[in-house]
Amino acid sequence: MSENKDFGFCPRCGALMQNGVCRSCGYTDRRAAGGSQTQDSSRTAEAYGQSQRQPYQSAPAMQPRQKKHRERGLMIALAVTGAGFLLILLILAAAFFFSSIGKTVNSESSWDNGYYDGGYYDDDYYDDYGYDSGYYVPDEDDPYYREIVDSTRTDLSYGISWIVDSITPDDEEDYCTYYSTYPLLDGDGDYSAVNRKITQAALEYRDSYQEYSGGTSTLGYVTYMDEEMISIVFQHSLYGDQGTLPRVSALTFDLETGELLEPGEMITVDEELVMRFRSQNQTQNGAVAYLDNLSDEAFLSILNDPDQSFYFYSPVGLEAGFNYESEEYGSGWVSVTLKELAL
Repeated sequence: MSENKDFGFCPRCGALMQNGVCRSCGYTDRRAAGGSQTQDSSRTAEAYGQSQRQPYQSAPAMQPRQKKHRERGLMIALAVTGAGFLLILLILAAAFFFSSIGKTVNSESSWDNGYYDGGYYDDDYYDDYGYDSGYYVPDEDDPYYREIVDSTRTDLSYGISWIVDSITPDDEEDYCTYYSTYPLLDGDGDYSAVNRKITQAALEYRDSYQEYSGGTSTLGYVTYMDEEMISIVFQHSLYGDQGTLPRVSALTFDLETGELLEPGEMITVDEELVMRFRSQNQTQNGAVAYLDNLSDEAFLSILNDPDQSFYFYSPVGLEAGFNYESEEYGSGWVSVTLKELAL
């Protein structure tokens, strides 16, 4: 067995990148895409420089015994000088052109022991070039929360470091692997207690991943953050012989006290929530067979069960949800947005 610390994260928003593209904001690493072109251009310029220097190196060896030879040598030298000057102008023009196109390729990112440190981007790039990433960016005016995505910020007194933990078997034919990526808080304050709880939740399946034939993966998200509060959500995938079992868990912290908020501190879990959940689910998700065939009493019990239910904040509002696993209806999770409870 071997443990790896391989990872790739977006310098724009800090989310995980796949194949050079950020899954959250759509940022593309244009340095990777254009690096070979830049490198080839520099090698070409160097090759041109060497070919242009050859006449100058050989000119002193020419015999100046006849005036005609001297005049011919002078003309060659002038021609070479002119060509070299034009080449320099072309190289400078090309450099200016590519630098203007790659205006956002300006990053100072570094990794140290699994931590993402630094990195910045040009926020105007996408507006200037009419770029549409196609990725969901939640907004308070949205009718409901469409997808679990990162909503990180860089204007607060604390920041986010992303951690990757993975286990890959030495046997290439063994596909049982473990992978987890999760955020930790860093800054001037003491976030040790908060980070311990985040790490514990992120590594929930680390010791048991081999119980599933294909292993497990956990992807962490920062769905809401401000100076007083932060919500962390985990999407777990458990890869078994019969398919993938998806699960969601969530943590919300009061940053002033460092305490984990219980569901009852975010919303009253009662019969009224059961009715509101069902009504919003029809608008937001449509028919869900498992929920539609669940009695109100059983559903209320699920919403009160910390092992099945989850609650977290997003820029749109409070999200309430639950996980389910049934022989008749399969497995999955469902959530709805309660906009009137937006922070």
